[in-house]
Amino acid sequence: MRESVENEYLCLALARALGMKVPEATLIRAGAMRALAVERFDRCWSRDRSRLIRLPQEDFCQALGLPSSTKYESDGGPGIAEIMQLLMGSSNAIEDRYHFMMFQVFQWLIGATDGHAKNFSLFIERGGSYRLTPFYDVISAYPVLGGTGLNKRALKLAMGLRASKGKKTEIDKIFPRHFFATAKSVNFDSGSLQQIFDFFIRAFPPAVIAVRDALPAGFPQHIADAIFSHSLIMLERLRQKD
Repeated sequence: MRESVENEYLCLALARALGMKVPEATLIRAGAMRALAVERFDRCWSRDRSRLIRLPQEDFCQALGLPSSTKYESDGGPGIAEIMQLLMGSSNAIEDRYHFMMFQVFQWLIGATDGHAKNFSLFIERGGSYRLTPFYDVISAYPVLGGTGLNKRALKLAMGLRASKGKKTEIDKIFPRHFFATAKSVNFDSGSLQQIFDFFIRAFPPAVIAVRDALPAGFPQHIADAIFSHSLIMLERLRQKD
């Protein structure tokens, strides 16, 4: 995807403005190229700050013993149900399950179509316990819509939501009822899901303004316009409560 560096920068900035756990990221120049410098959340300093220590982690394909070739649910990989089930055993289960469901709504809002199982990970802790890592690799498909690009009706989430028949993946065909059906199927409280919806309804518009106002000079305006405008259109569906 062209201009994916700026795209990911904006998506991470928007998630951060909403209080989600994502790594810090900075746009930099590497010679003639523009690059994204992303904080390594799988590293930490030793107590004397003399060396960097790797924090063990596994993505959800690894954690479930699946090959990377099955990272997409459409290829037989894990979906929301399998990940929410595994998070039941997290050392921070209630918060991790809440944040994972919140991030599914966020991906739908911003048109992030690549949220497959290898783009979610677990910190492996002492004694065999584990917990969810920050979210990463977030890119919106909205900037490539129109013209010779994609049609919005063609955009699909990597992990489907429960529908009356099978699963719903098409972003433009997903409504709050599909999130509620999914929440019910994974024993996630409907009141908590409504709380997530209410949070986005309240916090998303000011977060858009804050991120837009803080974009660095020379940032491609069409990327920001596409992501913000389409996301705000999708946000209206949360108000409909259909």
